[in-house]
Amino acid sequence: MSRGQTEVPGLLIALTSLLLLMAAAGKDCWRQGAKDQLTSVALSSRCRGLWGECVHDSMVGLRTCDVSVSYMENLPAALLAMRVAVVGMCVVSVLSILVMIPGLRCTTLIPSLLAQGRLLQISGALCLCGGVCGATGLLWYGVDTYARYKQEVTLGMPGITFEFGLSYWLMVGSMLCSLTSAALAVRSASDISDAIGVRRTLTRSRPEHTNPATSLQPTSDYKTYI
Repeated sequence: MSRGQTEVPGLLIALTSLLLLMAAAGKDCWRQGAKDQLTSVALSSRCRGLWGECVHDSMVGLRTCDVSVSYMENLPAALLAMRVAVVGMCVVSVLSILVMIPGLRCTTLIPSLLAQGRLLQISGALCLCGGVCGATGLLWYGVDTYARYKQEVTLGMPGITFEFGLSYWLMVGSMLCSLTSAALAVRSASDISDAIGVRRTLTRSRPEHTNPATSLQPTSDYKTYI
């Protein structure tokens, strides 16, 4: 792929990653009530988010939410890790997009090719950090959710069991898009480095041509008379 074929898709994928992350945070349904034989409440759906928990009653069409009023209370480590991952990934995604835009070839904000390559490298590093941050939070939260579900199913605990909600899968897509954008940005920066190296090699190997008009020594116009 050429440089132009990796820069613009990288930016579009980075924007997609940010939109998916915003949708996941706005939906705030990271765990939802599992539809199995252990669920005793079949007429309502429950979503457990990072900042609260909501219940939707299908009989009367009423939705009630219980939001935590204090952020200093004792919370599970998986929940805190997921909060940090969401906030950190959102901030890093915005920064990576702002850094990537001036590094595109189709923009004229920075005329230097070398500076554009460095900006793409920084943007790729930021996307990589965001993807790793999101993957860490997803893994921690996912292991905790799966362990709780298996424990409740194995012991046959009555009540509501939770499985992965829509926000969890949206963030998985956001994390994958962030890592893909990082790879494309690094590829574009590598192409820029190769182009600069080839240009320098051609400049050094080009022979110096002298002007024939200036290389000839002027002859004397004086004549000797006897």
